[in-house]
Amino acid sequence: MTNSFGKDHEYCPDCKDRGIIIIDNNTARICHCQEQKRLERLFKSSQITPAFRAKTFENFVTDNRPPIIKAMFECARDYAQRFTEIQKQENNWLVFLGEPGAGKTHLSMAVANWLLARGIPTLYFQHVEGLGELKDLLRKQGEEGIAAKLEQMKKVELLIWDDLFWGKEQPREFELEITFEVLNYRYLNLKPTIISSNRTPQQLLKIDNGTIGSRIVERGKGHMVVVQDHEANYRLMGE
Repeated sequence: MTNSFGKDHEYCPDCKDRGIIIIDNNTARICHCQEQKRLERLFKSSQITPAFRAKTFENFVTDNRPPIIKAMFECARDYAQRFTEIQKQENNWLVFLGEPGAGKTHLSMAVANWLLARGIPTLYFQHVEGLGELKDLLRKQGEEGIAAKLEQMKKVELLIWDDLFWGKEQPREFELEITFEVLNYRYLNLKPTIISSNRTPQQLLKIDNGTIGSRIVERGKGHMVVVQDHEANYRLMGE
């Protein structure tokens, strides 16, 4: 059988798609293809696009790049490799903030793909597109229409929130309400979360009296990298 995440399931010659292999009249075992099917379902439910599934640690370039890029890479890889340990801690968020174009999304996806391949349920949410979809659902179906999506975002094992508060404008009420509802739940319930944003910690703390930013900064201590400016000065938060 050829393994292929995101593609239609291929026929398993070992179990003939029964899911079990008969050893003798009294014994059977689960076929290895069942784990593959489970992983395929995880990748599909993650809402990570095929292009983003190609983002890995192996194809992230650090050669001849500024120290901030290497710092982000090491931070992301450490988070992924020690996830089962980190997820039990209070400071279990991975946070990349600051200047665009530094590779924040690539590394967030690299972590997600690493963990999905190891069976960790993951959900990707792009701030602008995701909020647009939620607004459409709200307009067409009312609050019940977005309830299931918000519940999924709150309770999935790992949530990736990409491009949080994208742009420089002050977020609007709907944007703030949704963001706070989801992230506050995950903050209170110690749910691992990956945040990327072109805002700095100081800028996040000025939004909505810091109710959202303070939670991100607190949970991100230990795995937060901030790109200070276009010259790639940097600092690691929470060391």
